[in-house]
Amino acid sequence: MNRGTIAQRLLDSRSHLINDEEWSARSPDAAEGGCGVLGLACNLPVAGRHVVEAAAQMHNRGNGKGGGIAAAGLDPVQMDISPETLRDAYLIQIAYLDPKARREVEQTRLAPFDLLQGYRVPTLDDWRDVPGPALGPSKGEAEGLEMRPPDVWRYFARVKPDVLARFAETHGLDTLQDRAIEDP
Repeated sequence: MNRGTIAQRLLDSRSHLINDEEWSARSPDAAEGGCGVLGLACNLPVAGRHVVEAAAQMHNRGNGKGGGIAAAGLDPVQMDISPETLRDAYLIQIAYLDPKARREVEQTRLAPFDLLQGYRVPTLDDWRDVPGPALGPSKGEAEGLEMRPPDVWRYFARVKPDVLARFAETHGLDTLQDRAIEDP
């Protein structure tokens, strides 16, 4: 099966996600789309803090679908991971508003994945040292953050082979060669 056929079958397998009348009836704003895109191109390293303001604009797009950021050129040393794992795995970061939810999320939502590595993203000793947005009509000097940010956990993962096999069978994709379903 060629890549074009695989790509079309993958798109067809997900068509119910965009044609779901029940979802549209529950959430009239769902049809709104509201895609958020952030692009950076440079020849020098860029600190993650530079995407924070743009990401804040995308975190609630009005349609209940959340948001995300795709990144390339990450530094494995900075991510505390081997270059091979960074190249071959998916990076999933989850901000836990309730730290007690982490175990449940790992056991349920992350169950389809082989978790190669997971750890809490390091933070400053005192979150109030992080400059917050400038407040008030004058938007003068920024003060520290007003509240403690959630803990963020970073996972490096691959979809489990049995999950890929079930997906392939369900959607008539007869190839798992080189994980083509996961990495088209």
